[in-house]
Amino acid sequence: MDRINNYPFVTFHGFAGFGEYELLNKVCPYFGFISTDIKKLYKSLGTDFYTPSMSGFTSMWDRACEAWAQIVGGTVDYGKVHSEKYGHARYGRTYPGFIPDWGELDEEGKIKKINVIGHSFGGPTVRFFVNMVVRGSQEEIDGTPAEELSEFFKGGHENWIHSCTTLASANDGISFLYAIEKPAPYIAQALVAFLGGLNSIPAAALYDPQMEQWDLGCKPEERKWSKFRLDFKNAKRYYYSDDCCLKDLYVHEFRNRSADWKAFENIYYFAYSASTTVQNEEGNYVPMKRMIPLLKPTSVIVGKYQGNPADENHAEIDLSWRENDGLVNTRTEQAPKRENWEPWHGEKDLKPGVWYEMPTEEKDHMSYCGTGESREDYTMFFYDILRRVDNLPSIDL
Repeated sequence: MDRINNYPFVTFHGFAGFGEYELLNKVCPYFGFISTDIKKLYKSLGTDFYTPSMSGFTSMWDRACEAWAQIVGGTVDYGKVHSEKYGHARYGRTYPGFIPDWGELDEEGKIKKINVIGHSFGGPTVRFFVNMVVRGSQEEIDGTPAEELSEFFKGGHENWIHSCTTLASANDGISFLYAIEKPAPYIAQALVAFLGGLNSIPAAALYDPQMEQWDLGCKPEERKWSKFRLDFKNAKRYYYSDDCCLKDLYVHEFRNRSADWKAFENIYYFAYSASTTVQNEEGNYVPMKRMIPLLKPTSVIVGKYQGNPADENHAEIDLSWRENDGLVNTRTEQAPKRENWEPWHGEKDLKPGVWYEMPTEEKDHMSYCGTGESREDYTMFFYDILRRVDNLPSIDL
């Protein structure tokens, strides 16, 4: 394959997802499922492909810190200020590093960059990650002794990322949480309590909730079958903190947290959206036959919800939010409208610093993981992403 660069890909899984430190990813890769293992596909084309094992249930902040440590190597640092503010442990697990020389110069004197991709909740996470890599956190800089400050929070790495792609991403929050707002606290706390118990036993090697910073479970070397218990106290503490994945996904909360995010002028951006719903006579959106059965109940809920849950933050959920891919609203998967964006116009004259909104595809939320997709179609989708970004000129500021 002809290309002008060949940077590794780092992919961010979504809510309840998993990465390559979990056994589940070896038998059912998050990007590929039973269709095509994209890591193997990219390897056959000479490109590295990594999926960090972030928690599938914690905040964008905590997940991004975990991804950073897994990419560069070292111990996860959730930040002195952040961890004290929200009352959880500051440090997490230690990793050898997928790309320990990321950001260094290669033999030709060029910066070693990466491409990043986020699916579902991995989209907001990867956007947060990119902003942190480039700009850092002034709160952490001001509140942390210089010798303790993680490189992640320093920022200033504006030339380390080549492209950013989101797949069925909650780029403006989701409406589903408003629709189930009354039972949500009880469901979430029960789920988190169970996940904390799972995180304490050897079975977590298969699927790892990775929530020990909240005292929900423990590190892998401390797991024992006898340690399983439902910890509702810490589950409640986690849920009612503002450092929670569900809080990140409410539209009004997400808009506050992402208010200063921007598309940086030397990074290429692409947003893919999906829809497997059609509008019925009542004006609601209902699932198509091709949607996987698991998503149809949530699709019906999203397809008829309308409300004004946070109008002081301009988060009215009107009729335009009803079209969906089974879980996430189609309109929120499109390019972030508060940043510089353009509709997709083809391969010619692509510019950095602009979100390109790809045409909405007839897919459901899990199609980007391989469900319902033919091997050929799924392979070509990721091949096109690789071919496209590898033929965009690298730009340093």
